[in-house]
Amino acid sequence: MKRNFLTESLFVVLALVIVALPVSGQLTASQTSSFAVGDGPEAVAFDGSNVWVANQFSDTVTKVRASDGAVLGTYAVGNRPLALAFDGSSIWVANYLSDTITKLRASTGATLGTFDAGDGPGGLLFDGTNIWIANRNSNTVKKMSKAGSTLGTYGVGSRPIAIASDGANIWVTNNASNNVTKLRASDGAKLGTFAVGNGPFGVACDGLNIWVANFFSQTMTKLATDGSVLGTFAVGDGPAGVTYAGSYIWVANNGSNTVSKVQVSDGALVKNFSVGRGPYGVVYDGANLWVASSSTGQVSKISPTSTAQAVP
Repeated sequence: MKRNFLTESLFVVLALVIVALPVSGQLTASQTSSFAVGDGPEAVAFDGSNVWVANQFSDTVTKVRASDGAVLGTYAVGNRPLALAFDGSSIWVANYLSDTITKLRASTGATLGTFDAGDGPGGLLFDGTNIWIANRNSNTVKKMSKAGSTLGTYGVGSRPIAIASDGANIWVTNNASNNVTKLRASDGAKLGTFAVGNGPFGVACDGLNIWVANFFSQTMTKLATDGSVLGTFAVGDGPAGVTYAGSYIWVANNGSNTVSKVQVSDGALVKNFSVGRGPYGVVYDGANLWVASSSTGQVSKISPTSTAQAVP
């Protein structure tokens, strides 16, 4: 595969049907819907009713109604939006080349503010109280209030990509350091740095453990909250975005154009689902899985229409 995070050429591919590949190798038909958004969709977020997509090459975000995929609006943000977060009422957008964060009212898409982030913001998290920003080019994480004031800036590893919370601590993937950093959410104190695979990208917490997608290793690492490695499990080529839903971790494999469904209990690969080219972001809306495919200009909705592809 050609591993280019930001500038892979875009192709328009309409995927009306995907197939699920069980561990046995048998092909089972399963249905998905795909909806056009902007150029280079990378990040996705869910606000309780709608799915938001960051279109990195359009400098926009698109709001899609989760029930039927209807586009409800497209809103201009900064240059090269790469990450999204929802804080309960607002959508936050990380503008990688503008070094800013845009805050949008979720109900209308109106801009509520633009705030200095750091050098190359590319990861976002709302931890229930504050906004956390991963600045890829300054190797820092910034903690910001919902009002937009800076509460602290903390050093992490090289090229921080994504952020997750375990309820008390913040976990940051350091893509060029091959490790993750654990910060105490209350004050940003560094509690540890832990080795994972090659090119860690997405990260998610399953309520007990931390899951890290290792982009160049084609694996996921499962960590206990003390940083000890509980297992390393094969997935697809170029695992990027990660989300947790029910008893499963879902990871978008950017190089193999699939989404892997991984069992939390033992890391077993349950199924691979084919999606559009270059999938990055993945989010769960409580009933369906949404995947942003950067090279197709689309977001796909995987619905639980059969037991073969049921989303827990």
